[in-house]
Amino acid sequence: MKEEKENKGRERRVEIQFREREEGEKRKEKDEKKEVLTKVVIRRLPPNLTKTQLEEQLHPLPTHDYFEFCAADVSLYPHLFSRAYINFKNPDDIILFRDRFDGYIFIDNKGQEYPAVVEFAPFQKISKRKLKKKDTKSGSIEEDPEYKKFLESYCADEEKVAANPETLLGEIEAKTRELIG
Repeated sequence: MKEEKENKGRERRVEIQFREREEGEKRKEKDEKKEVLTKVVIRRLPPNLTKTQLEEQLHPLPTHDYFEFCAADVSLYPHLFSRAYINFKNPDDIILFRDRFDGYIFIDNKGQEYPAVVEFAPFQKISKRKLKKKDTKSGSIEEDPEYKKFLESYCADEEKVAANPETLLGEIEAKTRELIG
């Protein structure tokens, strides 16, 4: 009873206040919910399968704007599987593709069977293809002034190394005389 009296004095009240969401936040959430998943991944493909072989087996493939094939990584030995990512333009094609290839058995050249798994890709964004820009410095080293200086000093050092020990000894003695005297 004494404890109850002590606890009554220690009670604290916590008030929780909800703030009104701004219209921009509500719209943002709705836009995120409306986002349609269009990129799929085909997993558990044979490790020695190539991109061209896969394209032949998937033919005819519905219209897509992205196709990436990832060969098996040998460092993951017991779990050697290739995979492919495809981004379909029409979301309805995904269902048809999944029905056709989810559980489809791919056979490698050794006769082993690999049942494929088709599922939505966890990362829906498409990687940008980087344009390979030509290197502006390529083939211009002969014109570089620092490189020319280096070549001159390198050739001079090479001549010194090629000289006989008597001339090198004479040069060293001359330098020591200059420093001392």
